[in-house]
Amino acid sequence: MYEVTFPAQSNRASWQFVGLITDLDDNPIDISSCKLVFAVRKRNNQGDWLTASTDNGKLTVIDLGKFRWFFTEGEMQNLCAGQYDTGMTLTNDDGTQTVQLLVGPLPIVDGVVQ
Repeated sequence: MYEVTFPAQSNRASWQFVGLITDLDDNPIDISSCKLVFAVRKRNNQGDWLTASTDNGKLTVIDLGKFRWFFTEGEMQNLCAGQYDTGMTLTNDDGTQTVQLLVGPLPIVDGVVQ
């Protein structure tokens, strides 16, 4: 598991992130049949504020080991300025094993523009 600190994101702009999953030798891993879920949650709150997954189409596998999530400006506008927690899991193709890929903070700033 990796602890990631994301750069600040605006709540008045879309957010796209591209990541790469590799083995210990830095070779990309085939994740094409895996389930991936990334969630953003307000600190000390119940429930996810934003969720991107391979099931809902907000998170897609774009190449060997490479994935992308995308949140629209409208989705980001639902986040008030502040600190959020994030997490991402990967479940293998037969659903027998889930690993926590990352956790970490996400600062959201008020983008001012209406």
